[in-house]
Amino acid sequence: MILKKITRENITDLSDKQICIFEKSVAYLEELCVQYNVLEMVSFIVDTNERNIGEFVFRDRLLEVFRLDKLLSIDPQQTVIVITSDYYKEAYEKIIHILEAKRCDINVYYFANQETEYEEEYRIHYKRTELENIIVFRSGPHASSYVRGMDFADNARALFEYALQIGLNYTYELVWIVKNPEEYKRYDSVDNVSFVSFDWSVSEDQTERAAYYRVLCLAKYLFFTDAYGFARNCRKDQIRVQLWHGCGFKTRVNFVRCEKRYEYTTVISDLYADIHADIYGLRRDQVLVTGYAKEDWLFHPDGTDKQKLRLPQAEQYIFWLPTFRSTEQKLAQLNEYELESETGLPIVDTLYKLKRLDDILKQNDIVLIVKLHPFQNRDGIDCGKCSHIQLLENAELAEQDIPINRLLGMADALISDYSSAAVDYMLLDRPIAFMLEDVEEYKQSRGFVFDNIREWLPGKEIFTFEDLCTFVEEVANRCDITAEKRRGLRKRMHKYCDDHNCQRILEMVNILPRENS
Repeated sequence: MILKKITRENITDLSDKQICIFEKSVAYLEELCVQYNVLEMVSFIVDTNERNIGEFVFRDRLLEVFRLDKLLSIDPQQTVIVITSDYYKEAYEKIIHILEAKRCDINVYYFANQETEYEEEYRIHYKRTELENIIVFRSGPHASSYVRGMDFADNARALFEYALQIGLNYTYELVWIVKNPEEYKRYDSVDNVSFVSFDWSVSEDQTERAAYYRVLCLAKYLFFTDAYGFARNCRKDQIRVQLWHGCGFKTRVNFVRCEKRYEYTTVISDLYADIHADIYGLRRDQVLVTGYAKEDWLFHPDGTDKQKLRLPQAEQYIFWLPTFRSTEQKLAQLNEYELESETGLPIVDTLYKLKRLDDILKQNDIVLIVKLHPFQNRDGIDCGKCSHIQLLENAELAEQDIPINRLLGMADALISDYSSAAVDYMLLDRPIAFMLEDVEEYKQSRGFVFDNIREWLPGKEIFTFEDLCTFVEEVANRCDITAEKRRGLRKRMHKYCDDHNCQRILEMVNILPRENS
């Protein structure tokens, strides 16, 4: 078998064949059909993602997605395989592995969408050009799931800010890949810092394309939080670091080996190094135990953030970060489930309970900040007219340019459920509570990285509204009843408890010299 690229010249070779599509991607399939009009030739699709298995309608046609073993039943004389994936080289290796026992000579093609076409062109152009002192930063999910503010946030942003703090921009050109570069004019006066748009990867403007692919093809280092597909075709001498966004409790929904997709990832302890090596399909030497860059923010809260967000004055602040359940329509594939609740919140599920909680908070001079997940559908959340309960959306933080971990640094206590934010917050050694009313359901649906999950939760367990009220009273009375458990777990879940994670990351990848310690 030889992997070939579909072109205008060889598309006729497919005209009398059935097509098996490798990997369900509606965007890729749409572009393939627009360019080559092959929909009627598509027989079925195979995919490694269990969530994609089954039927779906595309352009009024019902198509079925099967597991990879469906490849064993194809007729090599009548069928060709067309890969529609960013990672077409990896896909080809999987096809070879599956079909090697069959010893059949089947034709395998890959379809290069517009972005892949452009990248291949620029990769050839820069093939013999030496890499430059460029560091690329990117955060947030794939461009198709863009949420304002998430493209300049999280661990990538924390590392970038540290780089500026130590003057690394005088040694390296620091480049951010974001949605709208014009939103970052405030950095125009900073030497060697620039912003390019990920939309420029397919821009019709040659100047924009050239700017994007220059940094992508010539950067020595690429740091990203979450999405990494844009760096899929990097050279062997380029270093890609997946900073990820948290070491938490939830397991990964879909397993894809990432061993070849980036060189390193960062975690907070040896415990999580083993976990992430397993669930992300990495070699252990690819996992760097440094602590997360954004955890450094926890130790340096900004006193002006409360004023910027117009938070009510209070003696104490409790932050509640519920894990999202129902997303915006465009992100329907990420939905967990809908909550049946008057308020849209767990535990505090009626307006009566909401009013009662507000009264308790008011009596104790505590403000409860309910910070919604960036993907959360706001329409289903109702906090009524409460004086001491305030809803905080991602858009507000983006508007005021406030990272959530910097804000959490001012919290006197945290309420979470299964979010990695609780693991970060452990570093401050302050009270934590966990909403667990659906722990068994969540275990069966999404699942956890720990079998005995309740033993790994560093805080008070809340199953009922009365449990929540008790926790608020404990915070008010400075009663930290789970301190011993939390401190014991912190020793196992965190290797470092300081604000030097950014420094360690840059040292581990040899951007900074390593200190003797």
